[in-house]
Amino acid sequence: MKQLKFECPECGTEFTLTANQTKAKERIEALKKAGVDVSELFAMQSADGLEFIASKRDGVISILEEDDPIFQAIIIQGTIPNRQLFRRWVMAQMFRIIYIATNTHGAYKPIGVSEVIHSMGYEYQWKMLNNELYAQHKMMQNGDVDNFRDRNRWFNKRVVLDMAKDYIEKLKKRFDELKLRKCKGIPYKRINGQNIFVDDFDKKVIKPLLFAVHKIQHSENTYELWHSVQEFNKRRIKMHWDTPQNAAWLDAYKGSGAFFTMQNMIRFHNCVIIDDNGKTLGKNASLAFLNKKAKLYENREGWRLIGMLKKMLDDNNIDVVAKMKEWRK
Repeated sequence: MKQLKFECPECGTEFTLTANQTKAKERIEALKKAGVDVSELFAMQSADGLEFIASKRDGVISILEEDDPIFQAIIIQGTIPNRQLFRRWVMAQMFRIIYIATNTHGAYKPIGVSEVIHSMGYEYQWKMLNNELYAQHKMMQNGDVDNFRDRNRWFNKRVVLDMAKDYIEKLKKRFDELKLRKCKGIPYKRINGQNIFVDDFDKKVIKPLLFAVHKIQHSENTYELWHSVQEFNKRRIKMHWDTPQNAAWLDAYKGSGAFFTMQNMIRFHNCVIIDDNGKTLGKNASLAFLNKKAKLYENREGWRLIGMLKKMLDDNNIDVVAKMKEWRK
């Protein structure tokens, strides 16, 4: 280790730190692969050629020391237990859904996973989709190809188009079933507080939505897809809370939730997979087996991973209720 002194060219702050020959860019890449947001990190090099990692946040530059806990955690297990990571939130959400779907609550009968997700309401799928596409766009901006691939497997242009077309069909059906009214002899219907003449429905409501679908279909990158979905949402008339969610979205939601939950259990909770032949796999083999199954089920069969998740919970003696109580602490 060597003592280094330098002055920041931007703010004039003088630093003294230790550094070694480890490549700073490689360490940043390791952080990125572990799921850490590295958008504020950058590599710096002294006149001697020694490298270290600096972070700039709110105009203040700081240095990640050699014994930083993040680096130590990566060295020990290859990943880091960051509670703010997306996959941590997904795991907690899936445990809650599974608990509700299996707990009898006394005299009440258990409900299925689909029914629990349905209870979140129709509009939830659009809010969730918008956040997901924005996150994917930021990943591509930051060059986080691995995490983008895992998440885009489930929520992608194919799913978005299915959702949009399904919404238009549901809207048409809803409008057809509305009570017919008349204003000076001209028929109209009232939907979500809006009065729409029957003759104007296709021209003023449906055609703008179809134009937005066209933009979704021809989006060429993550920004265009996210932005075109925002445009579609601005033109949408909100649906009733109990309107059935889109089947493609529901499958993607189940597949994504189960995939990231199992990935998280393997990485951070010492869980393993027992494969189709009854063989207990190690950590790396378990992750490889999970990725293989995810690829197999990524096209409208993500729901199968829910069964795989439940089996994994049983195989590893994971008590969902106990885990939820542990996280509440």
